[in-house]
Amino acid sequence: MAFLVPNINFAQENRVPDSNLVIVKKFVTALNDPNIATDVILSQHIIINKKLTDEYFEYLEASLNEVRLNIQMKDISQIQYLNYHQLPKKETRDIDLEGKNASNIYFLKIKDRLIVSLYLEADKIASFTLVSKGNNLAHFVTY
Repeated sequence: MAFLVPNINFAQENRVPDSNLVIVKKFVTALNDPNIATDVILSQHIIINKKLTDEYFEYLEASLNEVRLNIQMKDISQIQYLNYHQLPKKETRDIDLEGKNASNIYFLKIKDRLIVSLYLEADKIASFTLVSKGNNLAHFVTY
């Protein structure tokens, strides 16, 4: 007599990581590595669609260095990688998606404290900057 056992997966954590999560984790690993120059991280991990003037590059580099310092001061093994859909509605209701795919948005937290919010596009980071746009709404600034 044979028993058929259905393949039921009760825990989401057992799923194979999606490609976006792999991209986010590679980005965090690069940020945490002091041997990788910030301009290399910008060129390898960030989509830049605007004209890259020296001034704009310096702004992006300074902004990324802030995120980098924040990551390097943490134990990255403790980072929770949360997709937009995994957060309670009360944490996302003030974000204006502006047509962006919510599945491409990740929030990195440690002990329920936000480290950085990321928006992905075309297998790269399209934004690491979530800013207020007024009317109690925030949006991702793309580069």
